[in-house]
Amino acid sequence: MGVRLQLDPDSIAAAGGVLAGIAQRMADDVAVLESTVHGAATPWGDDESGSAFAVAYQSVLGHALGALGSYVQQMGDAALNLAVQARALADTDAESASALSAAGLASGLSASGLASGLSASGLVSGP
Repeated sequence: MGVRLQLDPDSIAAAGGVLAGIAQRMADDVAVLESTVHGAATPWGDDESGSAFAVAYQSVLGHALGALGSYVQQMGDAALNLAVQARALADTDAESASALSAAGLASGLSASGLASGLSASGLVSGP
């Protein structure tokens, strides 16, 4: 089974940037929502039924805002992980290219000759 995986560090980093922007907009929206729902004093009233509703409402509200905050954090973490992985991939590519170049120069091969040899051996596919 010949599966070919191509990873582009710039595309991965760009996706991380997009995801970070989404996470920031989500955080802003959650902050507005939290401000709005906490801004109303006691719209349900101070009587017995209003007080019972307030207890249930605050419990559900706390759970919902906690879940939204967790989701925003996960989005931010994913964005950061994409950026870190893009940098690691770029560093690995650079180190591998340097090692291959050094190996080719040590054996008297040019970079194109080394690439042709690797391609012919099946170790890497051609461009």
